[in-house]
Amino acid sequence: MERYEHGGQIYDAAGNAGDWLDFSANINPLGLSDNILLTLTENLRGIVNYPDANASELKRAISTRYAVPEKNLVVLNGAAEFFYLHLQVTRPPRVVIPVPSFAEYERAARAAGCDVKFFVTRAQDNFALDTAALLAELKPTDCVIFARPNNPTGNLPAPEKILPLAEVASVVVDESFIDFTDAPSLKNFVAGKISVVQSLTKIFAIPGLRIGFAVVNENLARRLNAAKDVWNVNFLAQKVGAVALADDDFLRRTRAWLSTEREFFTERLSTLRGVKVFPPTVNFVLFKVASPDVAEKILLNLRREKILVRSCANFIGLDGSYLRTAIRSRAENLRLLDALKKILGGVDLETV
Repeated sequence: MERYEHGGQIYDAAGNAGDWLDFSANINPLGLSDNILLTLTENLRGIVNYPDANASELKRAISTRYAVPEKNLVVLNGAAEFFYLHLQVTRPPRVVIPVPSFAEYERAARAAGCDVKFFVTRAQDNFALDTAALLAELKPTDCVIFARPNNPTGNLPAPEKILPLAEVASVVVDESFIDFTDAPSLKNFVAGKISVVQSLTKIFAIPGLRIGFAVVNENLARRLNAAKDVWNVNFLAQKVGAVALADDDFLRRTRAWLSTEREFFTERLSTLRGVKVFPPTVNFVLFKVASPDVAEKILLNLRREKILVRSCANFIGLDGSYLRTAIRSRAENLRLLDALKKILGGVDLETV
């Protein structure tokens, strides 16, 4: 099975990774909080001991933050671990994946030997998930996996659109970006066939630590906790996760920043020649240019400026004319917008 390329490929870029402006990874540009930095410093000597296999402190913090029982929790080495763990344990005959979406859903399904069916959403509908049409295609033995907010489209279906799916099939909802929004979570609907997984990576800017968790029904939690690697979350990740989840101020500042900067960035991106922007809900924006050739010129010229954005050519349901960019600080966003304006002013465009 080929490895899928994700964003955040600064290690593949020439030169020092710190020299690059990376819009390809959807990480909170506010960076590490002071609380996280202090926690790392104070706990470095603790790595001489094995981590808590039960991740008890982190589970308590998750339970407190999201008002979910600890008995329903599975603590993870990043959210991506869940898709592999869940499908290896439950072994559904078929996995249904609305696309475009995160590629690890398909990889995990194929690794577990499941058949995969893609449910394609349409650009003319802004990639909205037609849950009624999806429902009509489901079988009771299916497992549906999708994200809300979705990566890369940003689509955010309301809970009442999702719940009917779980009356027919098992449903895995990836809410890795939900804390960037004020939208209600599905974490309190896991008594039956709904499982919700979340990453702490994006919101707290800690992708190198790998922390995630899932909220599932009690029976499934027992099965998954028995099947996972015993020390799947390291000592520092557990300490940092517990502290980060208690940092209300950081979450408030993040949402306030994003509300302002997303509007600023999206408005200006929409004015660029030949660009179609799809409505964003989180800290990244999907946009389309005239053709894959135009997108390739954009990527090449941005790399010359040591700027990375995400090509969406390898997302099922998209093609090379789609690009995704994170939203970063005002100064960084202006640098990207200025570079895009210069590039698009110098290429031949067709109608988008």
